[in-house]
Amino acid sequence: MAGEISAYQEQTFYHYILEDQQLLSITKPDFFTNKNIRLAYEIARDFALEYREAPSKDQMTEIVRVKGYGGELSEDVIIALYNTKVILDQYEKKWLEDNVGAWIKIRNAEYAMRKGLAYFKSSTITAENAAEVVEKLKNIMTTEIGVNLDPHIGVDFFDPEAHKQTRLARTPSGYAYIDKCLAGGWWKGSLIAFLSGAKAGKSLWLQNLAALSCQNGYNTAYITCELQLEIVNMRMGSNMFNIHIDEYPRKSEDSDFLRNRINKMRSESLKPLGELRVFEFPSSTASVTDMQTALKAEEERLGIKFENVFVDYINIMRNWRNPNSENTYMKIKQISEDLRAMAMIENWAVITVTQTNRDGWENEDLRLVNISESAALLHTVDALFGIITSPELKANKIYWLKYMADRVSGMENTRKKYNVEPHYMRIEEDRESDIEDLDAILKSLAASKIPGKKYKDLNKEIKEEKISQEEITGNEITGKELF
Repeated sequence: MAGEISAYQEQTFYHYILEDQQLLSITKPDFFTNKNIRLAYEIARDFALEYREAPSKDQMTEIVRVKGYGGELSEDVIIALYNTKVILDQYEKKWLEDNVGAWIKIRNAEYAMRKGLAYFKSSTITAENAAEVVEKLKNIMTTEIGVNLDPHIGVDFFDPEAHKQTRLARTPSGYAYIDKCLAGGWWKGSLIAFLSGAKAGKSLWLQNLAALSCQNGYNTAYITCELQLEIVNMRMGSNMFNIHIDEYPRKSEDSDFLRNRINKMRSESLKPLGELRVFEFPSSTASVTDMQTALKAEEERLGIKFENVFVDYINIMRNWRNPNSENTYMKIKQISEDLRAMAMIENWAVITVTQTNRDGWENEDLRLVNISESAALLHTVDALFGIITSPELKANKIYWLKYMADRVSGMENTRKKYNVEPHYMRIEEDRESDIEDLDAILKSLAASKIPGKKYKDLNKEIKEEKISQEEITGNEITGKELF
């Protein structure tokens, strides 16, 4: 077992770790069981972190003398410790990487358990704070055990290899307009949000996006904190299996019928489907830590890696940092930061939805002032879309999707028309309409000197500057073709 090593091996690991700044930053002195090596590492680590190189034998001897550790670390002990450095070259690099990495993870797990136990024993637990204590214990275990052995060192800006966009490879969303706004689609490590009013279709949008992710061949997780799992499955099933939503409860009772529909969908798919796993957490009970733990356990159980994770929705998640705070701005700020950190650590694209203030309900336009308590989300997300609806638009089964905040494409303040098939819970991009540039519309309005006109009235009186749908490139499959 990697955790059960001899003092001789610990000496070898001591020198290997001191030569690697990334391992140095995550290896604690308490990981070493031999007290002489533990003290030597604590002293040498401070030196190596400050001067970016491991101390030599002579430097180590002098540091021990100056700091008054001579009684605990004699010169003979230091000489014996440094004599083992010469054998590093006898080990294969791959063997050292695997075994030192495994040893660090095991020692780190032991450290986390000791830290959690110490916190538990020092806490006065009552009925009122029990949930908070458990949440902090889970966070200690998750954050302390989650050692990342990937390099966290700087790159040379003037090295052409450093400019390749390898980690930002996109996975198409299934909607051409969204892909154009995101310069190709979702990317790992990102947090992307959709904004809408109450009962405006936040969940429906997220379910359509999750369905398209799966049908495009990407392993997908859908987390619901609002609707029951059965409702989510029914909606996505109606969409993907082409079953009328009113008939779904009855037809889903027939397992053979549903199995045939699933097989039919798989056989007709243009590419192998990705996994699609649906998780349910009651409102205000699940933190980012809970979700991360559940997702990682499912990855391990299935032997897969999720690519796109859809969370419905951020406003009703639990903030483990301040569970009893009534400051909604701080709540959304901390949850959004944790969601984005999870995306970056786990290499997932995380897509969520958030709710507007009352002024944004059923409004024919959405602006950043409509974000309200979720304003903190704006400071964290990589992209923000607005889902626009109104009684008139609902009657005509139409949505407008507006790109409100951007980091990657320059498409901010544009919008696109989408059509809804409510009987099949399906949202399709209107391929016959153009992308509207709202800045150009406003400029035209100002030039026409016609005050007080709304966007819906402008088509009658001004010539809009539009972005042709034909300019959208890089995605041959649209939502309409997939269904």
